[in-house]
Amino acid sequence: MTQLVHPDAVELLGHLGEQVALPAAHRMPLDGRTTLWLVTGGELDVFAVDTGEGGRWHFIGRVRAGTILSAPVRGPKHTLVARPVGDAGLSRLRVGDLVAAQRDRWERHGGGLSPEEKALAHGIDLGLVVLMDFVRDGLPPREFVPLLPGTEVEMSAGQDARPVDGVLWVDVLKGRMRAGGHGTSREREAGESVTICPQDWVSCDLFATLKVRDTEGLLADGLLWENLLKLQARILYQIDRAVERQDRAGNDLIAAGRATGEAVRDRANQALRTVLLPDDGSMRGEVLGTDDSPVVAACRLAAGELGITVVAPESDQADSRVGPIERIATRSRFRTRTIALKDRWWQADVGPLVGFRAEGHAPVALLWRRGGYEAVDPETGARTAVTAQSAGEIESRAVMFYLPLPEKPVRSWQLMAFGLKGSLRDVRNLCTAAAVAVLLGLLVPITTGQVLGEFVPNAQTSLIIQLCLALVLASLVSAAFALLENVALLRIEGRFESTLQAAVWDRLLRLPARFFTRYSTGELASAALGVKHIRAVLMGVSSVALHSGVLALFNFLLLFWFSVPLALLAGLFVLVGIVVFVVLGLRQMRWQGKALELDHRLANKVFQTLRALPKLRVAAAENRAYGDWAGDFVREKEFQKKVGRYQDIVTVFNAAYVPLCTMLLFIALAGPARDVMSVAEFLAFNAAFAIMLTSMMQFTSSVTSVIAIVPMYRRLVPVLTEPLEVSEANTVPGELSGDIEVNHLSFGYAEDAPPVLNDVSFHIRPGEFVAVVGPSGCGKSTLLRLLLGFEKPVSGTVLYDGQDLSSLDTAAVRRQCGVVLQQAKPTTGTIYQAIAGAQNFTIDDAWAAAEMAGLEADIRAMPMGMHTILSDGGTLSGGQRQRLVIAQALIRKPRILFFDEATSALDNETQRVVTESTQRLRATRIVIAHRLSTVMDADRVIVLNAGQVEQFGSPADLLADTDGLFHQLVRRQMQ
Repeated sequence: MTQLVHPDAVELLGHLGEQVALPAAHRMPLDGRTTLWLVTGGELDVFAVDTGEGGRWHFIGRVRAGTILSAPVRGPKHTLVARPVGDAGLSRLRVGDLVAAQRDRWERHGGGLSPEEKALAHGIDLGLVVLMDFVRDGLPPREFVPLLPGTEVEMSAGQDARPVDGVLWVDVLKGRMRAGGHGTSREREAGESVTICPQDWVSCDLFATLKVRDTEGLLADGLLWENLLKLQARILYQIDRAVERQDRAGNDLIAAGRATGEAVRDRANQALRTVLLPDDGSMRGEVLGTDDSPVVAACRLAAGELGITVVAPESDQADSRVGPIERIATRSRFRTRTIALKDRWWQADVGPLVGFRAEGHAPVALLWRRGGYEAVDPETGARTAVTAQSAGEIESRAVMFYLPLPEKPVRSWQLMAFGLKGSLRDVRNLCTAAAVAVLLGLLVPITTGQVLGEFVPNAQTSLIIQLCLALVLASLVSAAFALLENVALLRIEGRFESTLQAAVWDRLLRLPARFFTRYSTGELASAALGVKHIRAVLMGVSSVALHSGVLALFNFLLLFWFSVPLALLAGLFVLVGIVVFVVLGLRQMRWQGKALELDHRLANKVFQTLRALPKLRVAAAENRAYGDWAGDFVREKEFQKKVGRYQDIVTVFNAAYVPLCTMLLFIALAGPARDVMSVAEFLAFNAAFAIMLTSMMQFTSSVTSVIAIVPMYRRLVPVLTEPLEVSEANTVPGELSGDIEVNHLSFGYAEDAPPVLNDVSFHIRPGEFVAVVGPSGCGKSTLLRLLLGFEKPVSGTVLYDGQDLSSLDTAAVRRQCGVVLQQAKPTTGTIYQAIAGAQNFTIDDAWAAAEMAGLEADIRAMPMGMHTILSDGGTLSGGQRQRLVIAQALIRKPRILFFDEATSALDNETQRVVTESTQRLRATRIVIAHRLSTVMDADRVIVLNAGQVEQFGSPADLLADTDGLFHQLVRRQMQ
């Protein structure tokens, strides 16, 4: 493993060189074709400086004591310059002196290299790593053939190869190969060679036979100086190209920030267009004719129907295991689901879809138009109706899109408007049907007065028959509109629940991790599922409330036609009824809220009890758990009884109040209102009054029922108002290399609490294995939460590839990391499903991950192998479960791995297998360890104490410090 500090090179080679004075802020050109530069103390910053006057300085890297820098000649555009950091030392080594010392004075032991030669080779490796890390372009492949020094490797077409560790010198014996990451695509033929570092790689288009040697091997063969001079001739040209790439990347970053702002604006414009402009189809074809790929254009067409703005993903982020639509949805921050197109699917509206042609797998947008779906070609814009004949041309699976809630806090009226989005036509039909039913209902009091007041006394039989036929016809018309109303209501209800319930779950999944520490699992599940209950209550009473409310209003206005004083008296009766209902409803809501709170608490207790049932049995605590549950259950039932008591009062009042008001009306007519109206008018007035009062009572009762959803909505408010973890302003990080830097990081869980971490700083290079150790409570797990973006620091920054984590899409960062937490448990299902997760991994990928985790033999010993069903019982042991979680993290071959005591339950042999597997991945590994025997192979160790970095260095150096905390921790565990 590469050590960043190697004092042996200073001790063994320092006397051969000429010490160079380095005053503070001194500029030291590193040139001289036959010169090497040995850092004898402190640190040096290395820059590439433009050769012109007043040239810019481009930071290459920082080197520590023991590093040997080769001095290339002055390049066409840049030269290397060093600047000391603090009390740094530098020594000039002449290649001739080294060759003479190697020939005359350095003694080899047992046929191997002398200590001086090993120190020389190691120091040169350290210097080359710094320079070649700077000139590298692109990220190494996740799947590769490992290159080991002293071997010959056969490569076939399409294969990549890279070092497991150290700097390698690769000669092409046969065939051709291409060096990756150096900004050139030139193939190397037989007789040529290439130098690669741990993060570099070589590729083969046909076949190649490679001879691999490390620097020590090249030095032993007497070929180091020749190859080093050739490398010096190339490296400054590569530095020139690297500086040009950095300049372009800076411009691209500025453009990306501008594009992000424009995307936010486009989303706002799209939302405004959706609300303000009629849906005449004029905007649907605007995505055609752009430079988007057909898949992106098809997604724009389908998503545009829902008001979703599609953002095309970066092409360099493609992953063969992630479909293009999934990448688009992830980049645009909306959810998708694959559905099966069965039976006569084109006749059922399930929303806009993206399907694929059966021939050629070309994408097509499937948009609902009145009566059926039509297929839209995203490249030509051609629209064709989907019929029974043409449906066979489309694959049997399609992708459905889900509209997310707005990022800002959502209020109650916005939630309702969101649930009704896309239902404008059905709402219009519902209101039209209700209005027609109400108008037809006005015929009842009018015809009652006419028939009983005029036609019957005058024996006008023909007119009576005509009115009866008119009422029958009105009833038939009313039934037809009632059918239209019920169909519209069912469509609104289905769309409301499917749209809003999915959006609430989506928002819940996008909330920051800290939000979930404030609520239990049962409480959040009950709150999210409350949308279903809210929908049931609203849709159950909306039709009744609409009918009764409008009918009561029109009949109340009709009363004024007959008698204003009696109409005002009827209004007084209505007002008294409303007041009674409101008072009873508010009291009912109070107890309803308490009952609902206990219901959520009971749901959480049931969930926790079922999960902890084995522990309860071990502790013989079943009775206490039952008693705890029963106490809350009894209280909830008492609250529900009180709610039921108020409901009974409402029912009795509703049944008695209408006859009571009718009696009072008759008393008024018999007394003060005598001779105010004729018999016919009185009969019509009485009928209208009865309908009005009954309808008003129904309307008030419906509104009282709606009060029951208020406590449900209050439980949902935290989910709707909590700021999301990732907003539109956060940028996508791109593909990460594994470079992590922490600068002056401080964090505390509360403002008035002492800081858990205080001014923590370190830098981890790609491919490094860094362990974090320290006594309990020193902040190790908190540091991991900050690195993963679960918490936000009070001050300081976390940088991934130089990008501030606070400005990045943290979910996109975590998707590129493999994380194994201390208390992690595998998901339910089969072993294959637990390892593969939701992504499109094959069973061979799962077997490879199980092998890396040391679990392959255990799975093969099971009768059902990868298809073994996992349960909470004894399917797997503790060590097997831990290895299964490790396999789940390794299957994606991530470039960054976070392990929080991930091997605590493993034996030494299995731990060795996991360590070697993760090393072969060449991923950046950050391991939080309590068992210190697991960190002795680490490149560096961070020792935390009381929230601060007390020590930082290689395990050997830290152990050598007998007064240091790391030495004390190791000695304590050994004892």
